[in-house]
Amino acid sequence: MDNKEIETETLDKKAGKSGNRLILVTTISLGVLLAGMIVFSVGFFYTNMKKTKKMLGTSEYNTYDRYYVFITSSGDTDFWKSVYQGAFQEALGSNAYIEMMGEGLEDSLTKRDLIKIAIDSKVDGIIVEGDDDNKTLNVIKEARAEGIPVVTVSSDVSESDRISFIGISGYNLGKEYGEQAASFIRSKDMDNCNILLLMDDSITGSSQSIINTAISETLDDADLGTEINIDSKVVSTGKSFAAEEEIRDIFVSEKDTPDIIICLSEKNTVCVYQTVVDYNKVGEVEILGYYMSPTIKSAIDKKIIRSSIVVDTNQMGQKSVDALNEYLESGYVSELYMVDTTLADTENLDSFQIEGGED
Repeated sequence: MDNKEIETETLDKKAGKSGNRLILVTTISLGVLLAGMIVFSVGFFYTNMKKTKKMLGTSEYNTYDRYYVFITSSGDTDFWKSVYQGAFQEALGSNAYIEMMGEGLEDSLTKRDLIKIAIDSKVDGIIVEGDDDNKTLNVIKEARAEGIPVVTVSSDVSESDRISFIGISGYNLGKEYGEQAASFIRSKDMDNCNILLLMDDSITGSSQSIINTAISETLDDADLGTEINIDSKVVSTGKSFAAEEEIRDIFVSEKDTPDIIICLSEKNTVCVYQTVVDYNKVGEVEILGYYMSPTIKSAIDKKIIRSSIVVDTNQMGQKSVDALNEYLESGYVSELYMVDTTLADTENLDSFQIEGGED
């Protein structure tokens, strides 16, 4: 065997050893990777099992006689959270379960979409914030056609075949705001006064008219000798930050800032308060608010909001569930239930116990 053949044989042996080493390394690497994947999978499975057990708590679960849903376009506000809690507690007392429909779902889903989902889910009853949209009216009729009772709260949809409405008197509300406005005008001895009435688009046209009329009549009866101009503006609730933008436009676009702004929702009250502070209008604009939250309570204490009309939201929620229960049990129910209101100002502010608050 010559030197060339010996060199070739040596190279072949080295190549064979290198190939075997590569196969061995690859096999070991794949084995480690596979073992790692198995460990990760087992760990992931175990972690999720623990989470599931934690969510379920125990293997026991409750059964309910009825399943209701609660639908509003402003479920993130303290007002509607409080109404829902009142309904939730009342439902539990009658072995029913009520769900805040829309939580965790897309923001783009409208009340109409949520009611349709409720119909398809064959719920036992629907509680919904009314509005002036014909689509809402029609879908409530669809629910009734499927045998599902519907209760409207806060704003009514009287032509929709709903079984009952739970809310407050629009005339009494307007009268209270009118008296508060008259008190302020009298205290300032004003020659003229511009009042802006802010309403959500969930408030029906008839309710808007009743509230506006009651404010005007109350101011006329006060015989203030003041030239009073009342304008109204409907603020959007369907889109995120729409209310904030529209309210800020009032202070940017309006030639004359209103002397008094009357707010008919919690969201509008908070937005106006924050905008008045942001634009250094404190003391120039008097705010008459709606509902009581930590932010509103703080603003009344600071005398930035003059007063606020507080609706008994717990009572509103309770009565809405009571109406559904009564209808399902007897086939009859009153078409109208009124809810109590209280005026909050600096004199009685301490009587309102609100969790949370501002620093």
